[in-house]
Amino acid sequence: MKRTPLASVPAWNAYAAVGNLPAPIINEPALPLVSIVTPSFNQGRFIAATVRSVLQQDYPNIEYWLIDGGSSDETFDVLAQFAGDARLHVIREPDRGQADAINKGWARCHGDVLAWLNSDDELLPAAIRTQVAALNANPAAAAVYADALYTDPAGKPIRPLYGRPYHPLTLLRLEIPAQPTVFLRREAVAMLGPLDITRRYSMDSDYWARLARHAPMAQTQALVATYRLHGMSKTVRSPAGFYDEWLAIAQRFFAAPGLPDALRDARAAVLADIYAAMANLEAQAGRFGNTLRYLAYGLSLAGLRPRMLKLPLTLLDRLLPLGLAGRAGTLWGSIRRRRKTAWDS
Repeated sequence: MKRTPLASVPAWNAYAAVGNLPAPIINEPALPLVSIVTPSFNQGRFIAATVRSVLQQDYPNIEYWLIDGGSSDETFDVLAQFAGDARLHVIREPDRGQADAINKGWARCHGDVLAWLNSDDELLPAAIRTQVAALNANPAAAAVYADALYTDPAGKPIRPLYGRPYHPLTLLRLEIPAQPTVFLRREAVAMLGPLDITRRYSMDSDYWARLARHAPMAQTQALVATYRLHGMSKTVRSPAGFYDEWLAIAQRFFAAPGLPDALRDARAAVLADIYAAMANLEAQAGRFGNTLRYLAYGLSLAGLRPRMLKLPLTLLDRLLPLGLAGRAGTLWGSIRRRRKTAWDS
């Protein structure tokens, strides 16, 4: 079977691959090639664990691109230990941000299945094999996602992040999918084209919302990746940027022509849930004025929503750091992971 880089697809013309690309290594022709991209910039303290988690997978056909925007830390000293692995290809050049780096990598990919793994996250053992099997078991799905594990800066587990059953509204509420667990069919990525580089914080949510207009995702009930929380991650460092993009993504989704009424009618409730998530994050940070403001926005849109019930626990955690809100979220996620509830529709 002839394998061409994604840049050969018309939707990817803006990212035409440069030069002669190395041929992928296929050890088992009966299985699809999986291409993974890691965008990297000054994450030297985490990059070895990330790269090792991909190269030590028990899957035979892996193509791995690491796209670095010009790190000035120890990244390239660390990467030297992997120089002998022909599956890993490293590009070091300036880029226009994380989404641009991922696009550069994907454009070079030959895979039947594509994913990206941020430079501070890791794949868990058998992750690729698990997600390829899930795609094979769900032929109508354009992508699959699974459960993730929050870890601290040292990689110590904090709590699981359980996926919920797929529904476009669950996606827009930011409940699914955990980004490092997502594996997409080449056909879906070829159709959608590149990630939107104007999304600096939520390029993943934007991509899933675009995908939801065309085909569903499928849920895998397994832990397949870690999601590292640390002070320099954008998730922790720049909440306001995420807020603006979450709202813009949802507004664009609901404004799209041809959207079924059953989805369009949920606009107010979904926006209220996004505001509730924002209120909880502001409460965690101790910004109580913003907490009340976002809560008021949510209540004005759709009244009391289940997600708002987490706020008292978040506020209590500010006084007594018992992790009650996180534990409650994990419990609720484990319940909804296995069955669809009225809130999903």
